[in-house]
Amino acid sequence: MSVMTTSSISSPPVNLLLKQAKTAVQQGHRQQARRLLQQAVRQNPQDFRGWLWLATVAQSPQASLEYIHRAEMLAPNNGTVEKARRWAEKRLARSQPAEQNSISGSMASRNWLKTGRWLVLTLIALLLLGAGAIAAWQYFQPNETETVAKTAVLNSSIAAASQKDSLAVAVATAVPAEPTATSTQQPYAPAKAVANVGANQPRPTWTVTPTPSPTPTPAPTIVPTFISPNNQQSGRPFGVGAHERWIDVDLSTQTLTAYEGDTAVLTTLISSGTSDHPTVTGQFRIWLEYETQTMDGRLLGYDYYLEDVPYVMYFFEDYALHGTYWHNNFGTPMSHGCVNMTIEDAGWIFNNFATIGTMVNVHN
Repeated sequence: MSVMTTSSISSPPVNLLLKQAKTAVQQGHRQQARRLLQQAVRQNPQDFRGWLWLATVAQSPQASLEYIHRAEMLAPNNGTVEKARRWAEKRLARSQPAEQNSISGSMASRNWLKTGRWLVLTLIALLLLGAGAIAAWQYFQPNETETVAKTAVLNSSIAAASQKDSLAVAVATAVPAEPTATSTQQPYAPAKAVANVGANQPRPTWTVTPTPSPTPTPAPTIVPTFISPNNQQSGRPFGVGAHERWIDVDLSTQTLTAYEGDTAVLTTLISSGTSDHPTVTGQFRIWLEYETQTMDGRLLGYDYYLEDVPYVMYFFEDYALHGTYWHNNFGTPMSHGCVNMTIEDAGWIFNNFATIGTMVNVHN
């Protein structure tokens, strides 16, 4: 099978894309305008107009300010860009009080929920303690009926014994005493000898053997997606079948190769993590996929915010293979740890090759 390589595809010129996006905005089709502008900045990321217009259809004030910042880097003294920045800053300032109120309200409701939960648990604990105390008190209290009956029986026994003693004294006084016969003590016989004497003799008691309790079955161990931490080898990894699909990422050559067994079906350039944010190495399996996703690096302490990142395939924690529209410098490390690919190659792997569980072998 021949190896496929990335090829250029004819696209509309940037000016035509900008004109089509402007028409889509006027007709109220903001999502269509956003896709056209993203295509425009992919074709020419040095044209500040694409970034500036993309700010007008961004889904959040933060994204608008980020796009205007990129346009400002390309055209620092442009009056239109300065007006756009002032507009984006006002938009961001208006949105922040609403966000703060929403956060405060959600925190207050969460605190009330926690307080209510503790109150309910405390009440249940008090009820259980009270019920236990009442049960213990009733258990150790004497039964009045049983006490009266025991007292009556004891009194009757004492009276009967007194009468018997009086009768014995009277008989002893009237009848002369006779010599007492001496009783011979019976010899002691162990339990086995007693059992052989006769049917009328007592026999040893049988003891029931307790049934052993079942041993619990251990729970199965979950197999992680992370397989090997320090893999430095190329070639089909151990455990991958002769016809199984897998992906090899070579950081030293900045290339990605898709294999079926030992046959390469796609080879393309990539951009991995820089020296400050290196891409993790090892053998992994894809565990999560998104056709598009907004990536907010500020949540992890980074300085980027990217909307509608296409064909995202996570293979370890927040490391992913994905398409890239904000640069075209493939073959050079550019990312914060992810593996950047062209949108065409990422789309082919996402739609035609990889699935959840596909092996990803990353090495130097």
